Amino acid sequence: MSIPSFEKLFTKDCGVSNIVRCPVCQKNVFHRLFENTDTGLPAVFLKKEPVSYFAVCPECASVFSVNKNFMTELLAGTSCIMTESDLDIIVKGGKKDE
Repeated sequence: MSIPSFEKLFTKDCGVSNIVRCPVCQKNVFHRLFENTDTGLPAVFLKKEPVSYFAVCPECASVFSVNKNFMTELLAGTSCIMTESDLDIIVKGGKKDE
């Protein structure tokens, strides 16, 4: 049995970033980049921004929102470099055991 939902979320893999120091685990890693699009009715009625971008650290699994201007330029094919200042923490992950 399925339950219908008003949420219509689509996530697209946007590849990886250049090497950036993770603000949580302090390791230099290639963050995985994603684009999230919300086309559901609640988002439309609340006039919420439909597209958001986020990055995931492969070492500690922390999730960050990514500066929209950076992602717009990157997806347009412009050569640009991500820095720690382009990342804002959403969910703090844990460190892997060594």
